Amino acid sequence: MEKYKVPENLTVLEALEYINREYGANIKFRASCRNSQCGSCALTINGSPRLACETLVKDNMLIEPLRGFKVVKDLIVDREPYYQKLKSIRNYIVRKKLPDGLEEIEESEVEKTKELRTCIDCLSCLSTCPARSSSNFPGATVMRQLLRFSLDKRDEEDRERIAFFENLYFCTTCSSCVEVCPMNIKLEKAIEKLRELAFKKGYFLEEHRKVRENILKSNRSIPKIKESFLEKAKEFYKAENEKLRVAFFTGCLIDYRNIAVGFDTIEVLLAHNISVYLPKAQVCCGSPMLRTGQRDVAEDLMEKNLEVFESLDIDYIVTVCAGCGSTLKNDYKLKNVKDISELLIEFEREYKKLKLRVSYHDPCHLRRGQNVYKEPRELIKRIPGIEFLDSKPQCCGAGGGVRSGVKELAKLLGKRRAKQFRDVDKVITICPFCELHLKEQGLDVINLVSLLKKVI
Repeated sequence: MEKYKVPENLTVLEALEYINREYGANIKFRASCRNSQCGSCALTINGSPRLACETLVKDNMLIEPLRGFKVVKDLIVDREPYYQKLKSIRNYIVRKKLPDGLEEIEESEVEKTKELRTCIDCLSCLSTCPARSSSNFPGATVMRQLLRFSLDKRDEEDRERIAFFENLYFCTTCSSCVEVCPMNIKLEKAIEKLRELAFKKGYFLEEHRKVRENILKSNRSIPKIKESFLEKAKEFYKAENEKLRVAFFTGCLIDYRNIAVGFDTIEVLLAHNISVYLPKAQVCCGSPMLRTGQRDVAEDLMEKNLEVFESLDIDYIVTVCAGCGSTLKNDYKLKNVKDISELLIEFEREYKKLKLRVSYHDPCHLRRGQNVYKEPRELIKRIPGIEFLDSKPQCCGAGGGVRSGVKELAKLLGKRRAKQFRDVDKVITICPFCELHLKEQGLDVINLVSLLKKVI
């Protein structure tokens, strides 16, 4: 790997031009507008896709071609398959002509697709997509284009059918595409909207329909097989020296499967002088329905939960499930929701020594959905004797309905993630779905609250 010295305050694009000019390196790269509008200069910079024209050079910066594509020469990748895919999504719009020959377009229709039309085809989203790298999923921006046409009332093609057979349900809704999009397009929401339209037309996976039936039957996304956590637990737990009062939103897996994690959560909160309400009338947050396009059921669940939790005199609603937390914050728009790590990091407490070599798995709906990244790591590092090996965030394949509906893809993504944790005793996470999925790949996985329970 060649190393070059360049002046300060240059963009990566300017630095490449400087290197070619001053060193005669003749490095091949793409560039056009030089103003963050064309997307042609996207590169992998220090491991993440970035626009070279707006990224400033730093010491020891590593510049590579955009990942996930065939390299043509140096920093140039083959974009032609993507362009051919876009061309295949033909425009079948039938335009209404006015007497003077002008086309009539309603302003409301234009606004619906405004964000979707801001894509600059940088391909950053395709570079980071775990589903695209492991299957025939074409990527979020292709689905974005299909949704754009689908929302146009003048369009006569069945875009939802095309999306379904282009593997619409392969997306894990991990939001890695959103994280790197220079135009801040909410691509995961675009896919959810396209799934909603597809579901209404009958384009859905049967396994997702079964989840719907579970919820309609019991307000939980999974079937009940034994006495639930909410049935076993009390409705209120009073801390001896109360500093805060919270309501515990359990989620489906903790209520019906990971009951021990539920009781560990209560013990850990009480140990930090936090009193806990456990509303017995709470139901599924609706995340499985929202992610798979079944918004009608999700809205009913949201209404039930809001009625329950808004009546409580509490400081916060606490979650130990990334998907629930993200849904309450982003879909319910609740301002008083905290992940357990966000809450506990504010409390000073000494923990018992625990000699263990661990790493941490970032749930996508926590790391990207809630921007909670540092807090779990800091909590883990507070435990004396812990040897912490950090890990770069990567989707395990458990989300977005992929685990239930596209099992082989979920398993493949899970195996790839699991390989990164072979040198540790335990993997810590804050998502019961990630925990279950990674355990099936042979890892020893534990929820953060269960780890803290051992050291309080």
